[in-house]
Amino acid sequence: MILYEIHIFRDGKWKIDSVFDDKELAIYEAQRMERGGRFPAVRVIQETYDEETQRTSIRTVYRTSKVQASNIEASRRRAQPLAVAAPPPPPRRPKKSGLSPAALLVTLILIVLGGIGALYLLQDLSSRF
Repeated sequence: MILYEIHIFRDGKWKIDSVFDDKELAIYEAQRMERGGRFPAVRVIQETYDEETQRTSIRTVYRTSKVQASNIEASRRRAQPLAVAAPPPPPRRPKKSGLSPAALLVTLILIVLGGIGALYLLQDLSSRF
């Protein structure tokens, strides 16, 4: 038993459009569909079923030239390695003032004590004159 399937390429996939038992009629219809321009690609697949072995063999008996260009382009894309984006740079940390919080506290205390000491000294000096 031999059948001829017309496959159309739509939405990135091959789909069976119709099935014929006559090769010339299937190829004629595929050519008509190609000229119509509704589909980017059309092909006719011959499917042969052997009843004794219960095996099916499949071969392409007609395909549009657009299919070949599409298949070549798809093969080229599959052969190219995937581009991997570089990881983003690590976030920048704000610059530190150089003193730890404990050192900053000690510095502040010394400034306050120095100011208080200066006031006592000024008061002592002003009372003498």
